[in-house]
Amino acid sequence: MLQENESGLKPPKIVQTLVQGFNLIAAHPYIMLFPLLMDLFFWFGPFYRIKNLLTPTIEEIIQAFSMDMTNSEVIPSLDALRTVWDELLTNFNLLSSLRTYPIGVPSLLATKGYSSNPVGNPLLIEVGSSGSALQILIVSLFIGILIGSIYYALISRLVVKPENDGSDTNIFHLITQSFLLFFLAILMIIILSFPILCFLSSVSVFLPTMGTIPLIILGVMVLWTIMPLVFSPHGIFTRQLSAVKAISLSTKFVRVSSLATTFFITIAISLSYGLDLLWSTPEPDSWLYLLGLIGHAFVSSGVLAASFIYFRDGTQWMEEIIKLGPQNISGLNM
Repeated sequence: MLQENESGLKPPKIVQTLVQGFNLIAAHPYIMLFPLLMDLFFWFGPFYRIKNLLTPTIEEIIQAFSMDMTNSEVIPSLDALRTVWDELLTNFNLLSSLRTYPIGVPSLLATKGYSSNPVGNPLLIEVGSSGSALQILIVSLFIGILIGSIYYALISRLVVKPENDGSDTNIFHLITQSFLLFFLAILMIIILSFPILCFLSSVSVFLPTMGTIPLIILGVMVLWTIMPLVFSPHGIFTRQLSAVKAISLSTKFVRVSSLATTFFITIAISLSYGLDLLWSTPEPDSWLYLLGLIGHAFVSSGVLAASFIYFRDGTQWMEEIIKLGPQNISGLNM
C-alpha cells in the first residue's frame, strides 16, 4: 500500500475519498441539476432518428455480402446482423450525442432508446438528409461539450477551493481545452480503429469458433490504452493545464499509482453502473422513474467529485514523494 511520506502528506484513501465526494454534492445539490435536466430532456424531449436515412444503405451492404457468399450457413448470420442493425437504428437518438466524452454531463437515458413517458410518447422525428443529420450532430456535440465543461468547472472549483478560491479561473481556457481534448480523443480512436478492425477480422476468419473471446481481448486492449488518460479532464479543470499537458500528467499519475488507481476506478464504475440498474427498475412511463433520475444525478455527480478529490490529493502526494528523491518513486505503487 502507499505510505505516508516524510512531509506528513498522506495518500488518498479510496473509501474516504468517495464519501467526501458524496458529501460535497450533498452540500451543493445544485450540481445535480446538470445530469437531472439532461435526463429530463431525453425523457420528454424530441427523438431524432436516422433509421429511414440509413436503412437502405445497410440493406445494400447486407445484400452485397449475401450475393458474394454462397455458404448457406452465412445466411442466418446476415439475418441476425440485419435484425441487430434494425434494433440499433430504431433506438438511436441523434441527440444522444449531447452526452459527450471524455468531458460531458452523465446521463441515464442517453442510450436507452425510444420509449414512452408518463405524459405519452416523445415526439419522433425522422431526419431526412445526411446534411441535416450532420448539422444536428455537430450542434449537439458543441452544446454537450460546452455544458459538460461548465459542469466539470463547477465541481473542480468546489474541490480545489481550500487551496484556490477559483477567482483566477479562465472559463474560456477550460472550454477551449475541453474541445481540444475531445478532438484528440477522436484522433486517437481513428488511429486505433484500423489495427483493432484488422485484429477482429483476422480472428473471425482464422478462429471463427472463439465466440466472444476476441471481444473480451479487445475490451482489455482498449481499457489498457485509455486507462492512462482517464484523469486528463481533471488536469484541465483543477490545474488549468492545456489538453496535452493534462494528458501527460494523467499518464504519469496513473503509471506511478497504477494499482491504487485501478482499484479506485473499478469501485467508482461498479458503484455508478451497478446503481444504474436500480435506478432503471421503474418503467419509463411511470413517475417513479423520476426518483431513479434523481438518484442517478446524485451518485454520478458524487463519483465525479470523488475522482477530482482523488486526483487532487493523489497528484499532490505523488509530487511530494518525487521531491524526496528517485528512490521513493517505487513506493508510489500499491
